[in-house]
Amino acid sequence: MSKLNIAIAGLGNVGSALVETIEENKNHFFDKTDVELNIVGISAKTKNKKRKININKYNWFDDPREMIKLNECDIIVELIGQEKGISYELIELALKNKKHVVTGNKALIANHGNALFKLAEKYSLALSFEAAVAGGIPIIKTIKNDIALNKINKISGILNGTTNYILTKMGNDNLAFDDVLNIAKDKGFTSDSEAQLDIGGYDAAHKLTIISTLSFGSHLNFKQNYIEGISSVKIEDINFAKKLGYRIKLISETSIVDDKLCSFTSPKLVQKDKPLANVGDALNAINIETDHLDNLFLEGQGAGGKPTASSVLSDLYDISQNSSFDNLGFKMNKLRNFDKFSSENIVNRYYLRIITEDKPGVLASITNLFNETGISVEKILQLPEKINVTNPIPIIITTHKIQKETLTKVINKIEKIKFVKEKITVLPIHDN
Repeated sequence: MSKLNIAIAGLGNVGSALVETIEENKNHFFDKTDVELNIVGISAKTKNKKRKININKYNWFDDPREMIKLNECDIIVELIGQEKGISYELIELALKNKKHVVTGNKALIANHGNALFKLAEKYSLALSFEAAVAGGIPIIKTIKNDIALNKINKISGILNGTTNYILTKMGNDNLAFDDVLNIAKDKGFTSDSEAQLDIGGYDAAHKLTIISTLSFGSHLNFKQNYIEGISSVKIEDINFAKKLGYRIKLISETSIVDDKLCSFTSPKLVQKDKPLANVGDALNAINIETDHLDNLFLEGQGAGGKPTASSVLSDLYDISQNSSFDNLGFKMNKLRNFDKFSSENIVNRYYLRIITEDKPGVLASITNLFNETGISVEKILQLPEKINVTNPIPIIITTHKIQKETLTKVINKIEKIKFVKEKITVLPIHDN
C-alpha cells in the first residue's frame, strides 16, 4: 500500500498521541516506508472536549461505526477501550466489512477475542494488538516473529505500571499503600474507575491471557488465571522483604505444567539482584525462557500515550507491508483448550508474616508444626528482639520449596492457636 487510510475511534491519551505523532512525522514515515499514513475519520465520545490536537482538520463521526462505511478506509483503529459494548461491535462490524483492525483493548481480547480472531482469519484480515500488552514494549511481535520457532517454557514479568509504581514508591519512601494509591491517582497513573483493575491484578491478568495464547497456542480464556492484587501488601512486608534481600513486585507468569495451563498474577518477593526486582517507577518488564534462550529480558514504558501509540504505529506498518496475517501466531484450528493447573499443586518458596503474642515458647510451637508436616524453614526473623508483653510481634519465616496445599493446611492450624493475633500474610517467592 502506498497510502494507508485509517479511521481512529477513541481520542484519549493514546488516540490523541497517535494523531499527533502522524501529524508531526508524516514525512519521516514516508521516507522510511514509502507509505503515506492518511487519517480519513476520527470519532470519540465527546467532540467538544479540550484536546492537544485540532480535530477540525478531520472528518468527525459521532458514531464510530459510521466510519466503516467509508470506501477509502483500510484500517479501523479501536482505542475506545470498552470490554464489550461499542468496542466489540465496532471491531466485529469492521471485520465483516473487510477492514483491517488495530486495537489496544486487552480486556476485550482476553474475554471475547476468540470469535473476532476467527472472523479475521475467515476474511484474511489483520486484527493486530501490539498496544494491548506492555505499552511500547514489542512483546507481541517478539513472540510471534523473532522467537516464533522457539519452544517457550515460561514467561514472567511486570505487566502493570500502576502497581509497579505503587510498590516501588512504598519501598523508596516508606509510605502506606493507601497513601501511595492517592499519589498514583493524582499523577494520572490510575483513576477511581480503573483502580480496581490495576491494583486487583485484573489488568495484568488480561495481558497474561494474551501472552499465554501467543506462547502456548491456548484458546483465549481469561478464566484460566489465578489473580491476587496488591491491596493486602503492607509497608511492613516491604520492609521485612528488604531485610531478607528482596523487593515485592506484582508478577504475572505463565507456563505449561503437566500439560495444564499455569497462569498466575500475584505479589511476589523477588531477589534484589534479579532484573525484575530493579524495574522501578511505572515501567513494565518481561522475561522469556525458551528451549534456546535461558533469559530474554525486555523492559520499557508499559503505558502512556506516546509509548502505546508507538505500538499502534508498528501494527499499521506491518499491515501496510503484508497481505496475509497469522494474528495469534497459530491458525485458529490449532488452538487448544488446556485444563487449568490447580493452584494447590503449585510448588514454591514462601514468605510468611505471623503476628503473635510476645512471650516465650511461641516460636517453638510454630516451628514444631512446620517440622511435623515436613516443611523446611529457610530463615526466621523474630522482631523486636526485646520482650514487650503488651504488644504483639511479627515473626517472619521463609520456607524452602513446598506444595501450596501442604502449606495452607499448616497455616490453618497456626491461625487457630490462641497466641496468633491476625490472619497470616503469605507471599510466594519468585524463583526465576
